[in-house]
Amino acid sequence: MGRRTRFIVKAHAWTAAVHALPTFALVHAFGPWIGACAGSSIWVAVAFRLHRLGHDRPKPRWVTRLVDEPVYAHWGACALGVLLWPLTTLAIAGFSGAGTASALFGAAAPAYFLALLVMAWGVYVNRRRVRIHRIELAFTDLPPAFDGFRITQLSDLHIGSYDRVERGVAWAKLANSLRGDLTVVTGDLVTAGTAFYPDVTEAISELRAPCGVLVAMGNHDQWNNDELTALLTARDVEVLRNRWLPIERGDDTLVIAGLDDAFTGKDDLAATLKGRPQPAFTVLLSHYPRFFAAACESGVQLTLSGHTHGGQLGVPWFADRWNIATLLGERPRGTFSAEGAVLHVNAGLGTTGPPLRIGVRPEISVITLRRASAVG
Repeated sequence: MGRRTRFIVKAHAWTAAVHALPTFALVHAFGPWIGACAGSSIWVAVAFRLHRLGHDRPKPRWVTRLVDEPVYAHWGACALGVLLWPLTTLAIAGFSGAGTASALFGAAAPAYFLALLVMAWGVYVNRRRVRIHRIELAFTDLPPAFDGFRITQLSDLHIGSYDRVERGVAWAKLANSLRGDLTVVTGDLVTAGTAFYPDVTEAISELRAPCGVLVAMGNHDQWNNDELTALLTARDVEVLRNRWLPIERGDDTLVIAGLDDAFTGKDDLAATLKGRPQPAFTVLLSHYPRFFAAACESGVQLTLSGHTHGGQLGVPWFADRWNIATLLGERPRGTFSAEGAVLHVNAGLGTTGPPLRIGVRPEISVITLRRASAVG
């Protein structure tokens, strides 16, 4: 059994397991036969639709809005509701004095609808509430001419069925309004396939900055990197794939380097940094935060990454600590430092997998570089 097949089998098994919640609710409301048949039918329909969503292809907007997004909200409600189910069971048993079995059935519907409210918020509201994350980073070796230099970072746009070109253009206009000196995009421009390459090219071509717009590739861009690079280059967007560019102010130079896609094994940090002037203050665009350690060893002062979406699903108010990314041992979002170097992980703008964000808002980062002596 291949890796993809194993993943699909596990996904369907998980979907079946969490559908115990609505099935119990339907059994409680309509009796065992009707409830079990209805619950099983819902599971089959959801599993079938989720299976078809494995590849993001262009589709009518009404299908996305009226079918796919509700399916994901329901699926998420089943998963979260299973976690809430013991609490609602205890609450009903405590207030009504019902037996455990009776309370278990009676508590299924409240658990589901509470979870559905949370998931609907994540699908329809929270994933569209872009925050502007402004930070200042101080470095002792920053060239004087670049004190106050501002980098606007976007990441993980995932342009596709859920975040279409119109939203990408809106993100670009918002980024332009922040008036950074340089704008960078750190990978995962699309969700899957090549169908949305023209759309994301249109969105990124709307970005403006005095020192230009630079793009690095992510794992979701690996379907045809050459095609995507050609489209962006034709619109005067620089794509950094294992290479660097200088930004000069007077006698001072800032090196901006971009690492190619690690998913396809095209990444080469040594080649990316080869030939840069020494000494040189270097900013590395690396989709994966895990390259930070190697970047530090190579003398990179600042690494800008994305990939983890801030976890995308986290515990509200505690999402920076408890989220999907930290569960998997990844850095979710924010700023990290080691050996005098800094890593900034952007939470991204789009989504992958379920089109929802819980506890983690999409963001655009504005990073202001300072010389250490210039910070009070």
